[in-house]
Amino acid sequence: MRFLPLGLDVRGKRCVVVGGGNVGARKVANLSRAGAALIVVSPVVNEDLAAIIQSEGVRWVAEPFRDDHLEEAFVVVAATDNEAVNAKIVECAGRRGILVCDASSAERSEVIFGALYNHESGATVAVFTDGRDPSEARRTRDRIAELLLQDSEHEDPLGSD
Repeated sequence: MRFLPLGLDVRGKRCVVVGGGNVGARKVANLSRAGAALIVVSPVVNEDLAAIIQSEGVRWVAEPFRDDHLEEAFVVVAATDNEAVNAKIVECAGRRGILVCDASSAERSEVIFGALYNHESGATVAVFTDGRDPSEARRTRDRIAELLLQDSEHEDPLGSD
């Protein structure tokens, strides 16, 4: 095990996501649900991310990444489709002592995001594959979610035996 699964309190903390595609949208959605003060840095964003930015009041900086975008950041996510830009983000975050997730490289990441499922009971399930196979983590999360939903459907609402 390389990554230690843990809960991280990001409420009100500045979190920067660099990248405007599907991966960036997923990271922004998770960080937003956790209450982070979010900044998205990307010249363009896709429709899903644009909707999150609009509905959640996320700050969007519509320009290419610069080192100063990381000022006062707690966590940064490199989620561009450009390997060199992601590597630069990781290097800049390292110099500043900021926790960094490179969505394109677990090897360059200090933190990774698990595949998350939030059950109506308040329980959260996170599945990690040590960054090796995010699609397998999502499939496993979905199987666990199905089991939890099945259990919820079969519970006795009165709690009797």
